[in-house]
Amino acid sequence: MNVHKARCLKRWSLVLLIPFMTFALHAYSEGGDDHGHVDHEREMREEARGPNGGKILHEGNIQLELAIFEGGVAPEYRAWIERDGKPVGNAQLNVILTRLSGQQDRFTFSRRDDYWLGDGIVTEPHSFDVAVELSLDGNRYQWQWASYEGRVEIAADMAKKVGIATQVAGPGNIERHLQVYGRLVTPPDQKVQLRARFPGVVTAVRVNVGDRVEKGDVLAVIESNESLQRYELRAPIAGVIQDRSVNVGETATDSTLLTVISHETLWAELKVFPGQRAQVRSGQIVHIQHNNHAHESQITNITATTAGSPFVLARVVLSNDDGDMAPGDLVNGQIDVEKIEVPLVVDNRALQSFRDWTVVFIQVGDIYEIRPLELGRSDGRYTEVKGGLNVGDHYVVENSYLIKADIEKSGASHDH
Repeated sequence: MNVHKARCLKRWSLVLLIPFMTFALHAYSEGGDDHGHVDHEREMREEARGPNGGKILHEGNIQLELAIFEGGVAPEYRAWIERDGKPVGNAQLNVILTRLSGQQDRFTFSRRDDYWLGDGIVTEPHSFDVAVELSLDGNRYQWQWASYEGRVEIAADMAKKVGIATQVAGPGNIERHLQVYGRLVTPPDQKVQLRARFPGVVTAVRVNVGDRVEKGDVLAVIESNESLQRYELRAPIAGVIQDRSVNVGETATDSTLLTVISHETLWAELKVFPGQRAQVRSGQIVHIQHNNHAHESQITNITATTAGSPFVLARVVLSNDDGDMAPGDLVNGQIDVEKIEVPLVVDNRALQSFRDWTVVFIQVGDIYEIRPLELGRSDGRYTEVKGGLNVGDHYVVENSYLIKADIEKSGASHDH
């Protein structure tokens, strides 16, 4: 009994533009398999091909050609079995594919006019260890080999250094959003105009426009005309001096002397038009986009504007701790109007295009491999998965493009 096993491992390096960091990734290419992928020697590949484009397996006077056929049909196994160069009529043929996750796909073959057909679809990716069992006239023949594609090996410490991170695939929510637009404004309680408590002469002004003040800071000192006693004008809130209209020696009356404004909290006033009103209510989550930054909050209230306006305003409180927002800035928001629970979702950051597929890369130990996906609904952050991935699979979320780039550098083909 002859057991044929071929396995080919290519090595190459992908140099990344990461300071002081270069790493090598080991990627598997296909050698001597039924896909006809690139080998070390083109002649070896050509010799392994049969008249139907499949892999040729020999044992004595028995020859088996095995191919994955995709001409206008879903990928299927076809085989041609010969003894002494002539087709055999009776045989029992089985093919077992063991995938990276340990899943096994078994195919039993039945006779057609001029070939044998496997009973099932050879799902993508066509990356697996192949075991072939042929029973003919009481004799048993076996062959084994590796047929890998879209697969790469990265040591755990290297994956950590380059920031490759995974998540566990599982159920989640797909949100249906309502798109709205508006602008940022200062909340009324974040803007204070200071006046003199008693008319008098200003004896000191300790701040200027643009100065940062804390609650309780002394901003000015005024001498009362009536009592001739001096009193202090203090900041009622922390913020910035937006306006100053008083100087030392001037008389303070009932006009505004100083204006203090805080931008630590802002309102997003979002316009909701009549066709949208039935779907909007207080408490709904809103995802605000501002200058390519995302902020999440919820609707605090909905109020009408001036008479005749064709919209109402949905107000959203936003924290401006980073100081990247300012009153008057335009924003757009996505209001969560519905959450749909689905059995399996992936983070959109994980999605990559690969050949004609949208894929993620799963991780098993130090091995990473493509998984072409059948996708459903998406809310821009998460996408429903209808096929190609299993609950519990570890898939790459951060820096998946590094794995894609390395696999593409191999130049492995997908010919059958």
